[in-house]
Amino acid sequence: LLPSGMQSAPDAIDEADLPKGERRRRSLLEATLRVIARGGVEAVTHRRVAAEAGVSHGTTTYHFASREDIILQAFRYYIRLITAHLDAAWDSLDDDPGSVPSVIAFLVDFTRREFSDPELILAEYELILCAARNDALAREYRAWQRSLVGGLTTVLEACGAPRPSEAARIVVGVCRAFELEQLTHPSHGPDQLERRLDLLLPGLVGTPSPPWSNTKPTASS
Repeated sequence: LLPSGMQSAPDAIDEADLPKGERRRRSLLEATLRVIARGGVEAVTHRRVAAEAGVSHGTTTYHFASREDIILQAFRYYIRLITAHLDAAWDSLDDDPGSVPSVIAFLVDFTRREFSDPELILAEYELILCAARNDALAREYRAWQRSLVGGLTTVLEACGAPRPSEAARIVVGVCRAFELEQLTHPSHGPDQLERRLDLLLPGLVGTPSPPWSNTKPTASS
């Protein structure tokens, strides 16, 4: 499991046992994220979301009273989806999570999973920009950021970082910058993020430059 602060709700993606109404609500939130990815937050209307989801206009107004509500709930849903990606990336590690190579492998694998659906990343940054002008979204963003930094702080502390909280903020910032770069330069794959983290992480945790290659660490690393 991820350290405290980075764990997702157990039903973040699995919908098999959900009531029909909740499945319909989630399909509307997914449609909202697609609308945002393609046209920005300003493109969101009940009618457009309904058309994207293939349902009636009344279905959207039944589940979401206002345009602002559907945008807020879509952001919350997106955070749950991304946290599930974090869980999956963490669980895929075969080695000691308290090591720099494992942290790098985790961050690179998470980025790769994120970009399996680039529209979701576009929606994320459209929503973050909207949060600069929307107090409700800003609160959600700040809470999410605290969660990301808090979880990564625990990991970097285990690696021996002398200032783990500050190091975590730096790493999150570098990963966000890389996401924006990859959106505009799709050829810049996760291997480039790996090389940058290879240079960055040892300095943040106070270890020498890494001797490992740009591959996922093995038990002998």
